[in-house]
Amino acid sequence: MIRRKAIALVSTFMLCASFSVFAGGGQEVVVEEDAKQESQFEGVTEVNYGDYEVGKAGGQFIISVVSDPKTFFDGVASETSSTDITYRLYTPLVSRAQDDLEWQPMASESWEFSADQKTITHHIRKGMKWSDGKPLTAQDFVFAYNHVMLREDVGSNSRDGMFVNDLPVKVKLIDDYTFSITADTVYAGMLSISNSNPYPRHILGPVIGWTEADGYDYEYDVVDGEVVEKKAEGIDYSALTSFWGVDANVTEIVGNGPFVISEYVPSQKIVLKKNPYYYEKDAKGNQLPYLDELVMLIVADQDTQLAKFQSGETDFYALRGEDYAVLIDKKEALGFDIYNVGPVTSTQFITFNQNYNAVETPEEVLYWNNNKLFRQAMAHVVDRQTIINNIAYGFGYPQYSFVPRFSPYYWDDVDNKAFKYNPEQAKKILDELGWTDTDGDGIREDDKGRKISLRMTTNAGNRVREAIGELFAQEARKVGVEVNFQPEDFNTMVGKLLGGDNWDIILIGLTGSVDPISGSNVYPSNGNLHMNEPNQEKPRRDWERVVDDAWKVANNTTDEAQRKRGWQTIQEVWADELPWIYTFNAAAMHAYDKELGNIQPRPIDNMGWAGIIQYLYWK
Repeated sequence: MIRRKAIALVSTFMLCASFSVFAGGGQEVVVEEDAKQESQFEGVTEVNYGDYEVGKAGGQFIISVVSDPKTFFDGVASETSSTDITYRLYTPLVSRAQDDLEWQPMASESWEFSADQKTITHHIRKGMKWSDGKPLTAQDFVFAYNHVMLREDVGSNSRDGMFVNDLPVKVKLIDDYTFSITADTVYAGMLSISNSNPYPRHILGPVIGWTEADGYDYEYDVVDGEVVEKKAEGIDYSALTSFWGVDANVTEIVGNGPFVISEYVPSQKIVLKKNPYYYEKDAKGNQLPYLDELVMLIVADQDTQLAKFQSGETDFYALRGEDYAVLIDKKEALGFDIYNVGPVTSTQFITFNQNYNAVETPEEVLYWNNNKLFRQAMAHVVDRQTIINNIAYGFGYPQYSFVPRFSPYYWDDVDNKAFKYNPEQAKKILDELGWTDTDGDGIREDDKGRKISLRMTTNAGNRVREAIGELFAQEARKVGVEVNFQPEDFNTMVGKLLGGDNWDIILIGLTGSVDPISGSNVYPSNGNLHMNEPNQEKPRRDWERVVDDAWKVANNTTDEAQRKRGWQTIQEVWADELPWIYTFNAAAMHAYDKELGNIQPRPIDNMGWAGIIQYLYWK
């Protein structure tokens, strides 16, 4: 699930969900599937992966997004409403190739590992420039790691992914075009850590009060087993938390990616234009991207997004299940093709607040949510087949794990171990807990006489999630648990989730990828997206301690057999403890205007339209 950042929260869930992000140097982001066999749908075009055609320059590509960004600074972005924009502004050292998913060089021209496999050395392309024309060198990458991503006061979504065995990686400048990254031990995710962006030190340095005299190293002490970072006097890293916010002059935002921002009209649109200094060229030496502009219309309601696509106002649409029947017979008349992109890697799940440090979450809610048997009972009221049949219109697969089925790390037996839809078993579990309906109103009371009533939310305007939430609330009431379901603004919900307070149950999703190592900010107990109780200094629960240890087994090695054992352990624990309950994977289908070329999307975070944006062209 490695991203340019970490796993991210996803705000949309469509037939082809918007791809996973809270994200970065190997982590997930909050986003808005899985099958062992290829899905074939009548009238849908299969994607052909291979070399990109040489295209023509010019034109704009118009899409719709569900909400305004929370920030324009990639260093603190942690949700797709922001990263859909910021990831277009930067190019990382390496990324996975669209055609074969192998790691490919980007800003790093080449790299090599040390003999002990603990150090990777990158050789930066010469001649690269920032979008303001200033030279881009290895110093900018080292500054990004050591003075942005690793800094606690910045709160980067990438920070968790920069730690191996609870110690930060050591990033050392060698010369203007060379630097190294060293881990404390052999680590499977060194290229995932390398999937990180540079930041312009000539812009950010003055913001925090840093100068060349302060140096590039990240220095720290280990005190009582905890990393305590050292800070030079006069440097204020917290200044970056509000830098390049949504009130910034967007034309002054500097990056090294294929686009720069030219306009932002809140609640209406974000316009990105071609970066004239972008390094990448096509097979004939033409500068990329081909497009002059990428326009993102802010359209919160998915039905309105569909209407805009049908009217020709947008050039791309990620289908929900119900949209297939609406669009399939209109392809020729409206001039678009629908592509079968495959089962999505992102996850969709119901998570429970177990954070004992919460002050705005009722004590009784924490009492219920921290009871494993209660969570297992709630798993038995998740009717996945009805979700697939009635909400996804048949275009989906039951989901029981955070690992995609096509990943080599998927535990095949998870399907047999999962707590599947069985309301009678849910009632039995609740009865055995002594949580019964003592006053005859249809809602159970717990063993302390308190009515079992919880709040549940998801992002408003996402009809798929709203329908899942309504179904879950209905099924829960049938077994005597009251779930008051009320969707809300995505960014508001994410703020509560990251804060670990003022919520009971949330239906949300995360970006995913082939290798779940990107979940370093999710599955270990110290992760900022370890949603049941984030940012733990030490694991509170025994099962979290087991997961933390298994994480090291899975990732502190390059031995694939050992990695699979570690991931199996984590999946076994997750399936039994149920910190969150998975629902279903969507089948990813994308509609593109017929006149667009180089359509090679993947159902992976940042590899849908976003992964091909610099190669798209109008025929």
